[in-house]
Amino acid sequence: MRGKSLRIATWNIASNKNFSAIASRMAELDIDICAMQEVSFDPMADLPAMFGHVDRSAADYDWHFMPALTPEQLGGGKFEYYGLGLLSRIPLYRTAAFQLEPKNVGPILNVENEPRILQIATPKSAKPILIANTHLAATYDWSMSAVRRLQVEDIANILRSCAKNETLILCGDFNTAPSSSDLTKLREVLPYIYSSNESTYVKDPSRPPIDFFFCSAPLDVQISIYPSNGLSDHNIVVATLDGEL
Repeated sequence: MRGKSLRIATWNIASNKNFSAIASRMAELDIDICAMQEVSFDPMADLPAMFGHVDRSAADYDWHFMPALTPEQLGGGKFEYYGLGLLSRIPLYRTAAFQLEPKNVGPILNVENEPRILQIATPKSAKPILIANTHLAATYDWSMSAVRRLQVEDIANILRSCAKNETLILCGDFNTAPSSSDLTKLREVLPYIYSSNESTYVKDPSRPPIDFFFCSAPLDVQISIYPSNGLSDHNIVVATLDGEL
């Protein structure tokens, strides 16, 4: 992009399937790329919303969805996938996804042992930049998580070589605070953290922020928090990157 700042959002949309409203909210906030977590997607029902049946102000966005859970794993009799998504009005000319721990766990017994993934994309920009997206393991009592530490180690190993050579921004719902010891390996590879000072999980405003950004290089970044306007139980966290990208 030339001549303007780049606005990147990270947003857990809490399985909201009103994709038209989600895209319209991004357009309203002038978001260029939104990394989304907890995206529930039924191709039969939801593809029409993603392919043109959206508000005119949101029509310039493209969807890039990566499943972490299949209909068989989700159960419940619905033909639905669950995972991560990128909503972008900048062309993405390379995308990839990687499986994180735990692998091949069988029946999902609790939120901590859900299969999780890492999503990576390269937006078309004047300078090389990688955008990554993830959603780490949760625990019901907000405790430390051995599974989350394994996921963090996976991500650090996947991103290490790229982080040395390119500007890499990891967006996500990390389900723990930026200073958490569970994230130590990530801070070693992506040492710059851009986060709000306020809670991002609406249902527990006493918690520290769990939605934020890691980066491989220091950037001129302004962090803003926007309400989801009833679309999610997470606020929208936006990083505005000044300068030419």
